[in-house]
Amino acid sequence: RDVSELISDTINLPQHLTKSFSDIIYKKTGGNALFVTQFLQSLWDEGLLVFSLELNTWKWDADASDAKEIFDDVGVLMAKKIRQLPIGCQYAIKLLSCVGSKCNESILKLFMREEE
Repeated sequence: RDVSELISDTINLPQHLTKSFSDIIYKKTGGNALFVTQFLQSLWDEGLLVFSLELNTWKWDADASDAKEIFDDVGVLMAKKIRQLPIGCQYAIKLLSCVGSKCNESILKLFMREEE
């Protein structure tokens, strides 16, 4: 029910219209909200979830969505996302990972300057 509600709210369609799509998403993500959000984003990125201007509604490819691979590990999911970033951003993330959970811009600038 939560996945159905999340998807319905995200694409602004009533739940009865998104039920079959929500069932696919639930099956793929196990209902994990992070995975649901990331999976929807990846469907959109790959053109499997699109907004039709002509119909003024969202459309999706149910078969391709069902066949799409999903990562069951947050670390793998995040690593894939990081690899899609420009090399400079990847480098900055590597530096920041050494600092801990809190860092401000001045610390990042200091690290970046030392590496030049």
